[in-house]
Formats: sequence, structure tokens, C-alpha cells
Amino acid sequence: MSHTHGRRRAAARRLGATAFVAALALGAAPVLAAPASAAPAPAKSKPAAGHGHTRAHASTADEPSPVDTLMRDAEVRYANAHWNWTAWNDSTPVAFGADQPNYQCAEFVARSLAAAGLIPGLSPDAPQNDYFTYHAPNGEVYDLLLISDLPQYHNLADYLHDSGIGVDLGDHPELAQPGDVVVTYAGPGGTKSHTGLVVTAQTATSEPLVDGHNHARNGYGYHYFAPSHLVQLVPDALAEVWTWTLEQELLHGPLQPAPAPSGSGTTQAPRLGTAPLLGDPAGPQV
Repeated sequence: MSHTHGRRRAAARRLGATAFVAALALGAAPVLAAPASAAPAPAKSKPAAGHGHTRAHASTADEPSPVDTLMRDAEVRYANAHWNWTAWNDSTPVAFGADQPNYQCAEFVARSLAAAGLIPGLSPDAPQNDYFTYHAPNGEVYDLLLISDLPQYHNLADYLHDSGIGVDLGDHPELAQPGDVVVTYAGPGGTKSHTGLVVTAQTATSEPLVDGHNHARNGYGYHYFAPSHLVQLVPDALAEVWTWTLEQELLHGPLQPAPAPSGSGTTQAPRLGTAPLLGDPAGPQV
């Protein structure tokens, strides 16, 4: 592929992602009404690349694009607005550190990603069962309510990897930026057990801060999630995931949109699917 063609393709992806974010901003004004908490300039590092993808990214880790900034703001806004909810459709607040058995860690992170358009076909207000059996563009079914390693399920970490939007950097809090994902490895045999969303980057006086569920946490220190890995969103992650979607649709057919939830869904108990919804059986929930 020529350099000119590559630049045109990258520009087309950027324009497509920009248009999507503009639509997201118009349709989710409460989420995007203000920027996320101010963060220092990202630590310079080698730009991440989506797993299994050969597409060149148009921005670098130390020069986030306006689209990336807006996307990450959307994630953080959702997380900061929902960290203490009782359930995905029950805004009754719980106390800091309280249990949230109907709205656990992976679901909270997945809905934050969906609020930024990073899970095609899912909205942050979609019913819980749509997250339990998410039919992804690649033809796989993912349980986005799950972070633990269970061989019969594709979990949230698998989705981040397979879609190409997340790269596991290991334990590198100095590289964390708002919107990145933290995964705890405190399950049996050092397997995945918990997850949270970075809301503030490391500063000269503070470690990165993380929002999480079950227990309810807002602006919680990164070290409480140890032993952990940082899953960094790749540059232009929004363009990455929607380009991946288009490519996969050519192979598997169009992605079927999830049905719209009935009712307002803001104060009722969660509507569970007919299939059993799995929590995370492994490890502590910080």
C-alpha cells in the first residue's frame, strides 16, 4: 500500500470517527457536557498498536487527537456519574465502598466504554442481558459482565484484545491515562479477578486514580487494584473499533443492533436475562 493511500485511509478513518463522536456528543449531552478531570500531558511512550491489525494509527500516545480526547472524556464522564449506582438502571446511590451485586466491575467498565462508542451496537443504557451475550462484529459472543478467566466465556478483556482497541502493558501506572482500563490479577493462579477505569493520570503528587464497582469506588488509588496490569487504549481507538466493525461485517454480515430498552430504566430493579448472569468468582473486589 502506498504512503499516499495509507494517509488517505487514515484520514478517512479519522473523519468517520469524528462524525461518530459529533453524533455521540449531540445524543449524550449530559455525558459530554464538560471535559473530564484535567490531567497532565501523557507520559511519552511507544504508541500502542491494536492486536492483529496492520493499520497505521494517525496519532501517537504523546499527542492525543481531539477525537481521542473527546472519547476518553465520554468514558470518564460516564464513570464519574455512575460509580455509586445500585444497578445499571437504578440510580439510587450507595456509599463509598458499598457492595453493588447487581452492577459489578466488568459491567461498569463495559458501559463506560460503550458511552464512548467503543462497543459497536451497544449503548450504555442497553439491558444487562445485551452485555451478557454481546454479539460482536467478528461473530463471537462476549460476556461483558465478566472479567475473570472462564474457558467457556469470552470476557471483557478478550473483547478489548480481539477488537484491537486495548493493549496490555503490564504494571505501568506511569503510562495510565483517563479512559484506560486496569485489570487485577488476584484470582486463582494469578488470573484476572477485577477491573476498573482510570479517571485521572499520574501526577507529581498522586498515583493514577480509578473508578470501580463492587465495591463502589470513585477516584481510588491505582495501587489498591494490585497486582494489576494497565490495558491502554490504542491511539484513535474509536476509528480502530469502527474500522474493525466494517471489516468484520464484510466477513460475517451486518452487526445487528441491540433492541432498545423499554421504559425509562432509571429507577427500577435491573432486568436480568433468562440465562444466568455470572459475577466474577475469583479474587477480592477492591
